[in-house]
Amino acid sequence: MRDDRRDLLRALFSLSNTTQVKEFARSLHQLGWEIISTKETTPLLKEIQIPCIDIESFVGISEDYGFPPTLHPKIESALTLEQTDKRIDLLFDIPYSLDQGNDVGGHTLLALAVKGNRIPIMSYTDMERCIGEFKVNGKVSDSLKAEFTNKTLVHIAAHYVKLLQQQDSFGEGIVSIKNLELSSGENPYQSPCHLFSDFGDNDPLSLHKFELLGKEAPCFTNLADLDSILQTLCLAHEAFKKEFRQSPFLAIASKHGNPCGFAIDWKDPAVALENALFGNPQAVWGGEFICNFPITDDLVNLLIDSSVRQEMLGTRNWMLDVVVAPSFSPYAVETLSQRKNRKIFRNKTLVDPMLPNQPWGLRWVRGGMIRQPPANYILDLKSSYWVGEDPSKEQIESLILAWATVWSSNLGGNEVALVKGRQLVGLGGGPSTIIAIRNAVCRAQEQGHSMESSVFAADAFFPFIDGPQVLLEAGCNLGLVPQGGKKEEEIKKIFSKNAISMCYVPKQFRGFCRH
Repeated sequence: MRDDRRDLLRALFSLSNTTQVKEFARSLHQLGWEIISTKETTPLLKEIQIPCIDIESFVGISEDYGFPPTLHPKIESALTLEQTDKRIDLLFDIPYSLDQGNDVGGHTLLALAVKGNRIPIMSYTDMERCIGEFKVNGKVSDSLKAEFTNKTLVHIAAHYVKLLQQQDSFGEGIVSIKNLELSSGENPYQSPCHLFSDFGDNDPLSLHKFELLGKEAPCFTNLADLDSILQTLCLAHEAFKKEFRQSPFLAIASKHGNPCGFAIDWKDPAVALENALFGNPQAVWGGEFICNFPITDDLVNLLIDSSVRQEMLGTRNWMLDVVVAPSFSPYAVETLSQRKNRKIFRNKTLVDPMLPNQPWGLRWVRGGMIRQPPANYILDLKSSYWVGEDPSKEQIESLILAWATVWSSNLGGNEVALVKGRQLVGLGGGPSTIIAIRNAVCRAQEQGHSMESSVFAADAFFPFIDGPQVLLEAGCNLGLVPQGGKKEEEIKKIFSKNAISMCYVPKQFRGFCRH
C-alpha cells in the first residue's frame, strides 16, 4: 500500500458531512500524512492548526466554478497513476444521498481510487479501522483494503441502480451483497452456494438477519423452506390483526416449506405448538417449525418427542431439521442442539411478523427476470362477498388459517386447505382443482382427522361442480374461494342449497404463488 520510494503519504478529504473530520485529520497528521481537503473541511482543520492543502492549490487553479475541482485531470492523475510526485494514497469520501442530488463527483472520485488501487474510505467506522491498522502496522492489510474496495464498488453500483429505478419506464436493477456461504446447494453437486442480501435492505425479517444459534451453516433448502413458511406466518399474522386487531399464538409445522400442520391458540402456545405438529405427524418428520412466541424450558421438550406420536407411528422423535422462533431459553438451545445438523434460527421480530415492504417481486428466469408487484394481499373478510349465515369467531379463525396456507403453498397448483377447530388437517394441490381437493381430503383421512364441520379455502376458483361435491361429502360447512369461473353461479347454488356459508374473495386476489 505504501510506496517505499516515497516518504510522504497523502489523503484527500472530500466530505459534505464533516463529523469527526478533526479527529481523523489529527490522527493522520500524527502518522506523517499530508492532507488535501475541500472547502468544507479546510477551515475546520486550520482551526485546530492541522496543516492541510486546499484542493484548489493542489491542482493549481484560482477560478471559482461553484464546486470544488475534484474532477480536475490532476486529481485523476494523482489517484490513478502509479508513479507521480503528487500521488494520493487514500480517499476519504462519503457521497451525499440521492435525496440531496446526484453526487457525480463523489462517485467518480471513488471509482478513480479503485482504478488506481488506492485506499477508498466511505464511512467513519472504516476510517477508524484504517487508521488503527496504520498505527499498529504502518500500513493497511491486503484483506482490509480489498474489503474497502468491494464496499466501494457495491456502493457505486447501487447508486446507479437507484438512478435507474427512478426511470421506471426503462427498467430495474439489483445490487446484492454476499452474506454467507451455505453448506450445500439444493442438491449436493450445486456447490458452492451463497446467501446474498439486497444492498440497503431494511427489512428486519430478511433471512440474513436471522441469527443462527449454532456453528454449522445452513444449506440452500433450509433457507428456501424458511423463506416459504415465513411468508405463511406473516400472511396469517396480518390477517388476524386486520380482523381482530391482535394476533394469537401461531405455530407452523412444515415440510419443504409447505405447511403440513398449522394451528393457533389465544391463551396457550403449547396448544398451538402441539396441534401444529399433529396436523400431519408423519409428514413433518425431518421438517421445519416456526412460531411467533418464545421457546421456553416448558415448550422445548414438545418439539423433541411425543409418546402420542410413538403410539401412532412407532417412533416418538419429531426429528425437526429447522426450528425458528423469536427467542429461545438457554435450556431450549441446549436441548435442540443435541440433534446433529438441526438449524436453530432466532429473530426477535417474529413476535410481530409483517410482510416485507417492497415495491416489486422478482422471479428469476433464463436470461433475466420477471417483475411484478409483490404478493402482499391480506385477507379482508369485510370487503369480501359472503353468501349464507354469518360465521362464528372460531370459523373465522379457521378460515384465516386455511387462507394463509393456500395463499403461500405450492403442492402442484390449485391448492386447497382443510381446517377444523383452528387446526390444519389437510392440504393438497395438483394439476386440477378436483385432484387438489381429493389430495387434501386424503391427507386428512390418513391422519385420522374428522372433517365434519370443517372449513376450506382454495387459491383458485372452482371451474366445475365436481370439487364442491367432494367437499360437501367430506363434511365442510364453510369455505373461501376467489370469484370467477364460467360455472360460478351454478357452484354458488350448490353451496347455498347445502347450507354451506361461503366467502368469495375478489377475483383479482386469487392466491397463485411460487410458480
